[in-house]
Amino acid sequence: MTPSPNLTIATQSRKEGEGGFESYFLYRVEGMEEKEKDLEQAPETKEVETPEQAEKIEERASKLMEGKQIQRADSMDVLYYAGCTASYDVNVKEVGINTLNILDALGIKFGILGTEEKCCGSPFLRIGDYEFERLAEYNIRLFNSLNIQMLVTACAGCFRTISVDYKKMGTLNMEVLHISQLLLRLIKEKKIELKQEILSKVTYHDPCHLGRHSNVYDTPREILKAIPGLEFVEMDRIREFSRCCGAGGGFKAGFSDIQNRMAQERVKDAEKTGAERLVTSCPFCYQGLQIGINALKSKLKMTDLSELVARSMGIETKD
Repeated sequence: MTPSPNLTIATQSRKEGEGGFESYFLYRVEGMEEKEKDLEQAPETKEVETPEQAEKIEERASKLMEGKQIQRADSMDVLYYAGCTASYDVNVKEVGINTLNILDALGIKFGILGTEEKCCGSPFLRIGDYEFERLAEYNIRLFNSLNIQMLVTACAGCFRTISVDYKKMGTLNMEVLHISQLLLRLIKEKKIELKQEILSKVTYHDPCHLGRHSNVYDTPREILKAIPGLEFVEMDRIREFSRCCGAGGGFKAGFSDIQNRMAQERVKDAEKTGAERLVTSCPFCYQGLQIGINALKSKLKMTDLSELVARSMGIETKD
């Protein structure tokens, strides 16, 4: 099928063909439909130097994505909706890489939107901007046109917005799952073998959009407990009483100083458990809690749930 008109990839002044994972995930779409205004251009992203092993992992992810970008005539079962944070933030892109590698290793017939993917609109909705309605209506039409059976996202904010808020705008003709829900389903069906031991003590932070908003509390914990070698410990404030990291809902953008202090308090909660890793299942929380770790110079390692699953499956990850 001929690509949709007016689609460009913003590669931050890179030459054509360069940029690997970032150049493929750092995109902006210049036109949702005819006569619609451009969305805001992707923000400036700093280049970072990575070890040789990490570069190889990103190179493989880039090649995988090139083969997974959806053409409308494609027949596939699952759409992986990456979301903005794992796409634009160079420090969180491992969430996207690990999710892609897991889906590929499982042999799932999936695709990505790539240059056609737009923001789910969650930040607009949370701050009361009517732009949300335009994005939601567009995305609902786009998702339904793909004739997929399932939409999977690794972002808690995207999951809440697409699975709950979109239903107020229209009907979605597919199942919507957070990646943790899909992974646990496949673990229980014996389709995922967690064979590699991970000798580490971890604690888990409940993202607001996955926990309080969507009542998904047990699923990530069951996955952590299924990983061999992992010692899982809880913080004092968990589940519906969990502290917010302060990164979502437009709060970090408007009140970064308060968000920093909120993140530090949550990191202190995690440190009290004696854990080596602070695990979450939301790119926003990953980003926000890392701010607290850096501010406190904590020895905690910020980790996304998908990284631990990938490692236990024997998939190479950045660590």
